[in-house]
Amino acid sequence: MLWKIFTVALGALIMPLAGWVWSVNVEVAQLRNDLGDLEVQAAKLEEHADEQEDAAKTLIGVEKDVQHIREILHRIEELVTG
Repeated sequence: MLWKIFTVALGALIMPLAGWVWSVNVEVAQLRNDLGDLEVQAAKLEEHADEQEDAAKTLIGVEKDVQHIREILHRIEELVTG
């Protein structure tokens, strides 16, 4: 009789604990999947940021070239009119 009470009490403790462990494992698996997705998105964003940085450097170079051309045109204008 004592053995039956012991097994029922043990079952009452183990079954909820097993359910809790199962639900935690499911949540951990979902978090790992989400983490994988976020890592992919972060890699894409880093690539996009690198592309934008390259574009910004190119734009700065073009702006310097335009400024240089303006200076040359201004000197030519001074030579022609002066």
